[in-house]
This record gives sequence, structure tokens and C-alpha cells, in this order.
Amino acid sequence: MKMKKSIFTALLTALSTMLLLGACGSTDGAAKSGSGASAKSSAKQISALDAPHGWASYAGTKDLAGKTVTPPDAKTGTKGGAGGTVYTVTNRAELFKAVNAEGPKVIYVQGKIEMSDTGRGTMIPETYNGTTPQLDKFIATKTAKSVLPCNSYAEWKQKYTASFNYDQDQFGEVAELRTTLQKSYEAAVVLRLKNDTTIIGLGNDAELRGVAFMLKDVQNIVIRNLILSDCYNPFPKLEDSDGLNADLDLVSIQSSKYVWIDHCTFKQTFTTAEIQSDKYETKDRRDVFWRVYDGQCDITKASDFVTISWNHFSHGDKTMLIGNSDKNTSDINHQTITVDHNWYDGCKQRLPFVRFATIHLYNNLYTDQQGSGIDRRKDCRIYSEANSFEEAKRSVTPNRNGVLFDIGSLNIEPSAVDAKSEWKPSDYYKYSVDKAAKVKDIVSKGCGAGKLTVIQ
Repeated sequence: MKMKKSIFTALLTALSTMLLLGACGSTDGAAKSGSGASAKSSAKQISALDAPHGWASYAGTKDLAGKTVTPPDAKTGTKGGAGGTVYTVTNRAELFKAVNAEGPKVIYVQGKIEMSDTGRGTMIPETYNGTTPQLDKFIATKTAKSVLPCNSYAEWKQKYTASFNYDQDQFGEVAELRTTLQKSYEAAVVLRLKNDTTIIGLGNDAELRGVAFMLKDVQNIVIRNLILSDCYNPFPKLEDSDGLNADLDLVSIQSSKYVWIDHCTFKQTFTTAEIQSDKYETKDRRDVFWRVYDGQCDITKASDFVTISWNHFSHGDKTMLIGNSDKNTSDINHQTITVDHNWYDGCKQRLPFVRFATIHLYNNLYTDQQGSGIDRRKDCRIYSEANSFEEAKRSVTPNRNGVLFDIGSLNIEPSAVDAKSEWKPSDYYKYSVDKAAKVKDIVSKGCGAGKLTVIQ
């Protein structure tokens, strides 16, 4: 791992801010203040000095609830760790050391890092119903003196599922054992980011396999140009009448502010059909499938000023959850999110699933949908523009929760759209929109990791 304190980077940051003055709107501290760069990916390069767009660029001093907020940068809103310590990492140990370091930081990831490999091999199987020597050893060691000793992953799956009835939550010693296994596995794969952090992949092959990014109670985070793959959870939890559920996301944003996730590729090896065929029997002889994936990018618990842009979401099931409960009324006047120029490619559902959020969806591409597209839920405020859907019947869920206003989307279901919007994105930030007819070409060619040159 290479580390340096870069005065030169700080000078470039100052120069970049000066140049942005002419391009950004003024910020007067009121909710109407707007700022940030255009969302169009006309640039061919990625730099730690880049300014975000959308809600991540918001530089006002009040949130929608009227509470005072302090943007990391008075002009560009989110800035990440630009100007801080610079790290280049090539393995898991270096990555954890850099992430856990104090102070603003820019972390460059080079090559592929297996997050579950703590030194003796990966714990992510190559087949949907398979195992690895390291995973078998992990389970045998951790369960050896427990209430449910198991010599292999296959044995654990069978014995754990058979310990409970389908219609009951897990409890007791076996439940506690599963929690212990889960926490031990999380220690290997979960990256808990600190304030003022930028993480950028170098080249077109920077990949974190098995990673679970946790952004909790933090602010000023930028993640760009990374392949994020196989957030595999070997220890799903049996829940009352809901089968087995995994509890790790590739990116989880909770109670956090000023976040920009851009030009990343989200993918998983195993298809939903494969996972659903890996079945086990509960104590009362009900079949449940071993669900090892949860969300690809979830945003919950009153997060604010988040932009998810130019990402490729590939074949996810529970792809993007925004708001995790109808009971979380504290999300009202929060969850301010921009989702633009993303490709939802062969995904099943939650594209996104929206509760309470004040969200701007524009220029997103939907292809080979396996289920519902935009899922409007309780008190959502969705402003949709020039998105491209293959099928109108799959564009929006048929319920009428909240408000969904649309301008110019291709193949959106007319009956699912409301006549008026409760808000306007242009009151908060500047942006430009591509025509819906051009979205398929522009987004499919431009989104995801490895499309732009990284300038260090």
C-alpha cells in the first residue's frame, strides 16, 4: 500500500473549486439553492476532484425538514476525501487498513480483491449449491462445540433449516449460533466507511468480490469505477412465514448524507432461478430456498443528499430498496435521492422500491425486466423524467401510493402516472436530461465500471 500526503492534490482541489464557480448555481442557504455539474457523461475521465450532480451536489444549509445542515463543500456539496491522504491498495489487508485510517482519504483499488479470503481461500462457492474448503472449515471450526455441530456448509444448511417451523421466527441456541456465524463472516467482508472517504477503482478490472459496503451515520462519501460482485451471505435467517433471508447488501446507506455512487457495476454470479432451486426442508416439512443475496444498493433511515448515477445493475433480485418500513415516519422530508443514467439489466424487482423519499429518477434504462420496475410505496414523491422502459406493463407497480409524476419517459404506463408533482428537482440543483429515445444507446454504452479513464 502506497501512502502520501498530497499538497499538490489540495492545490488542485482549490483550483477545481474556483473553476466550478461559473458552472454552479448560487447557494443562498435556502432550500431552493442549486449546485452541481451536469449529469451527462461527456467527460472521458474520472478524478477524485470531480464534482457530483443531483442531490449529492446540494449545497444549501437547510434540509427539507428545515433543519440546518452543513455541506462538506460550500459549492459542490459532496466532495469525498479529495485533498486528503492518498492510498493505493491491491489486497484485502491494505484495503481495510486504508478504510479504517483517520482523516479525509482517497483510496485507489487496483485489481480484484476477494473480500472473504482471509488468507486461506475464498468462502464464496463457484456454484449456487456448492461450497469451498475454507467455508467448510469455517463452519466446522465455529460449530465444533456448539448445540449444532456441522462438518460442512451442506450439513449446516440442512440442519439449521430443520431446526425451525416455517411460521416461526428463529430463537434459542441455534438462532444464537447462526448470529455468531453471521457476525464472524461479516468481519471478513463488511467495509464500514468513515466520513470524508473517496474510493475509486483503477483501470477496467478493479473488483471487490463479496464486499458489503456499510455507510452508517457517515457523510461525504464517493464510490466510483468499481465492480462490486457477489455480496454472498452464507447464513441467511429463517423468518416467520417469509422463508430464509440474507442480510448483506453490496452497498447499504443508512442515516448518512452527501453520498455519490457513480460508474460502478453491481453483479451477482448466481441467478434468482438457481438460488430458488436450492431448497431445504423446515421442521414442519415446508420447502424453503437458500437465499444468499439481498440488495445491490439500499438507502434507508433518513439518509439525505444521495446520487446514484451511471451504474450497471445486473440481474439483481431485491435490487434497490429506498425506505425499509412504512413505520419509519422519520424518513418524511428526508431520503432526498437522485437516481440517473443507471441500467437495470435483467433485474427482478425494486427498480427502485420507494417509501417516503423525495426522489428524482431520470434517464434510467430498463431491459429484460423479470418483474416490476418502479415500485411506488407509502408517501413517496417521485419525479420521473425521460426513462426508457421495454414494456409499459412492467414500468411501474399498479398501486397508487404516494405521487409519481413523469415527463417524457418511453413506455411508461400512463395509468400509473399522476398529473401533478409535489416538488421540482430544479429548485434544488442544476441538471440536464437526455431524450428518452437516446437513453438506451447512451446508458448501455456509458454506464458501469471501466468506461472512463481514471486520472490520479
